[in-house]
Amino acid sequence: MNSAFQLGVLKAANACIRPLVRMLMRSGVVYDQLDEIVRSAFVQEALGERDGRGRKTNVSRVAIRTGLPRKEVTRIKMELESPEGAVESKEESRYHAGHAARVLQVWHSDPRYLTDSGEPRALPFAGEQLSFNSIVRIVGGDLPPGAVRAELIDAGAVTLDENGNLRALKRHFVPGDVGAELLVGLTHFVVPVLEGLARNTDRSNTVPFIQRLAYSDRLAPEAVPLFRHIARERTSDFVQSVDDWLASNELPPDANPANDSRVALGVFYFEGPPLAIESSSAFDKKE
Repeated sequence: MNSAFQLGVLKAANACIRPLVRMLMRSGVVYDQLDEIVRSAFVQEALGERDGRGRKTNVSRVAIRTGLPRKEVTRIKMELESPEGAVESKEESRYHAGHAARVLQVWHSDPRYLTDSGEPRALPFAGEQLSFNSIVRIVGGDLPPGAVRAELIDAGAVTLDENGNLRALKRHFVPGDVGAELLVGLTHFVVPVLEGLARNTDRSNTVPFIQRLAYSDRLAPEAVPLFRHIARERTSDFVQSVDDWLASNELPPDANPANDSRVALGVFYFEGPPLAIESSSAFDKKE
């Protein structure tokens, strides 16, 4: 793969990652958590490959393919092969990786900051002991307590009471109003689209999945609202007809399918500025 093509792929990946990062930050996920998941994904995919003789890939080959140190590959491989309970325990610890989330965790779990009934104490902002500042110092890092306070208040996780003390309202840090639709969307829309693209760009697969797109970057501005309406009406009718067909061909609820695969056909609407990666000049490496 030449460097110009890699640059184009990375620019396209950046365009994919940015809206994902936007949603992750709304959910309270921080970089370290995503970094760990990406590292694990690289190792998982590399471990699933076979060499020219059909043998499983060893740690050294995985390190070469992923660019990760052999020690890091070994660590991740051991975690992937560990009992399910241990993996779940590690996943739970990752949830509190963010600075603001760790402040809430200490506030809700450290006995010094709990009332006799087990509720988080109301705390003054400043002070050497039993203060918001003292929790921030316990958590560590170089973030100023005022910035942490502002972030938690904006997220609705902390509030100021009538005495000027801080009160914890939530146990977890979720900055945005994120509902279950985010998890559903990622699982049932984003994952199938990316899996289909990965399959269709793999030359070893002789049966590609359907991926079609009606696209225009020259539609008259006054026609955009009409297109939104047409897209909604026609796709709704189409998806409903496919859903009816699926329903009429499904097994009864108590039946066990012969395989554990799922099928889906999705349609999506997009409207936004053109991406620079669509231009051939995007593949010209800048020195």
